[in-house]
Amino acid sequence: MPSPKYPLKPLLEHRARKVDDATAELGNAVRGREAADAVRARAEIERRNAEERAARVRAEEADLLSRGELRAVDLARGQAWELGIRGEISQLTHAVEVAEQRADQARTEEAGARVELARKMADRDVVAKDEARFEDQRKRRALAGEEEAAEEAYRGGRKS
Repeated sequence: MPSPKYPLKPLLEHRARKVDDATAELGNAVRGREAADAVRARAEIERRNAEERAARVRAEEADLLSRGELRAVDLARGQAWELGIRGEISQLTHAVEVAEQRADQARTEEAGARVELARKMADRDVVAKDEARFEDQRKRRALAGEEEAAEEAYRGGRKS
């Protein structure tokens, strides 16, 4: 007599595939978060570098002004440069803010993917544990049948 097969095997396989899919989605979410963090870091570095360049130029201008080496046209150019650099830093600051928002969104998506993976793993594990119980019962029944047959053989078919 063939041993009975676990009736929920297709469900277990389906849930295992769902876990594999969720694992892949989590991997994509992690890569997306890492990329967003890298973009944010680069934007922050660009902004910081622009601020440092502007501070150096301002210091040089102040030094030249204190020594009286600047003319009125130089002061006008300096003022125009100041407006330009403020605009550039403002744009870079905005880029940092956008990158931080995207990184936060990517972290949220990653957390959601982790939760979804955990849920799907729990669903799969419920069926896997049921299958283990099923197999354990099947083995116990088979062992009991073998023991009964062995005992019958030992008695030689005689009643005691």
